[in-house]
Amino acid sequence: MSLNEQYFDKASAQLEDRRRRNKATEQLRHDEVCAKLPEYAKLETLLSDTSRKLITIMIQDKDNAAEKLSQLEQSNLTLQKSMSDLLVQGGFPEDYLEPVYTCKNCRDKGYADGKWCECFIRLMLDEAAKEMNSVSPLKLSTFDSFKTEYYSDTFDSTLGTSPRTIMSRNLEFCKSYADSFTEKSDSVFMTGGTGLGKTHLSLAIADAVIKKGYNVIYGSAPELLRVMEREYFGRADSDTMDALTKCDLLIFDDLGAEMDKPLYSSLIYELMNARISRGLPTIISTNLGENELNRRYQDRILSRMLSFEVLMFAGTDIRRKISR
Repeated sequence: MSLNEQYFDKASAQLEDRRRRNKATEQLRHDEVCAKLPEYAKLETLLSDTSRKLITIMIQDKDNAAEKLSQLEQSNLTLQKSMSDLLVQGGFPEDYLEPVYTCKNCRDKGYADGKWCECFIRLMLDEAAKEMNSVSPLKLSTFDSFKTEYYSDTFDSTLGTSPRTIMSRNLEFCKSYADSFTEKSDSVFMTGGTGLGKTHLSLAIADAVIKKGYNVIYGSAPELLRVMEREYFGRADSDTMDALTKCDLLIFDDLGAEMDKPLYSSLIYELMNARISRGLPTIISTNLGENELNRRYQDRILSRMLSFEVLMFAGTDIRRKISR
């Protein structure tokens, strides 16, 4: 089942609710204007009488229909001008009583120019992200709860600085990344040993980006790949790949923890290639070092990952320090 089919009903319900709320807004505005400007309501009644006059002309005065219709049209234009002037004089914007649309492109229909509108696709992606993130720990990590004091401030000659300095830079980078995030932001590749905060900072970014109104999908590589494997062999009725390749931000956590299967490598390549082609940002994290990555993944995958903004995580497993 494609993304469109799986989340169509939920997105359609949201679209209908959007139309209902906008119609209610239109009615409230109309009532407000008529209450404040009784003359406007009178002119509106005269204008609504046009249909009756039109039918009368067509039935009773066919010989002079052209002239009568021209006069009726001119009368209507005069009424509309008077109503517009009255609205502005009453302190209302000129377009205050125009139809209200959340999306002007499709006028809240969900489609335009013979295809699904971008707003409707986004509604479906939001539903997909909401469902896939329902079991992930998106609310458990924030930038404020990331403590750099757990990292050593002792100079490390291999690093050329201290782990705390490196992790302070990573924290500031991630904060800035989340603050300035758009669908065209760079992708990020986080690499370093276990327990150094890669997942924590990824989730902190996700939390901040979601609050800005973007749809984000977070998942561990083993979990997402198992789901896509079941769908690949027809054992699940959904299209996770479609959702992962289209969301505003994908966080692919713990790369390398998945089983070493040719299918998984193909799925990773397809996923990354699709997102790069669309210009969409991805955050990938891994515990594997350079040599392990080279042994595990083909050059076509590595070259794409290493074209991302690379963040090196340093130190020793801080989860043990926190638990102590």
